[in-house]
Amino acid sequence: MWAMKNDPVDLTLFLAQCVVDQPSLVRASKRGNVVVVRVGPGEEGRLIGRQGRVIQAIRTLVRSASDPRERLNVDLDAPRKA
Repeated sequence: MWAMKNDPVDLTLFLAQCVVDQPSLVRASKRGNVVVVRVGPGEEGRLIGRQGRVIQAIRTLVRSASDPRERLNVDLDAPRKA
């Protein structure tokens, strides 16, 4: 059974883990007004989804569950390719 997630970082972590193939590699942290998500190698596409629909849905859910004065955003921390 799942429990209600009140913390935006916990909610983001939970949602991201539900989408990817390797949930144990998902990390989420808060930097200012941004919740940063890091996923395992090659999993970025799963989190982004087709035309960005998955990450946009996660952003919408996190914003609606958080304090409206906080104005949170969710970003993917993808490793840079050289």
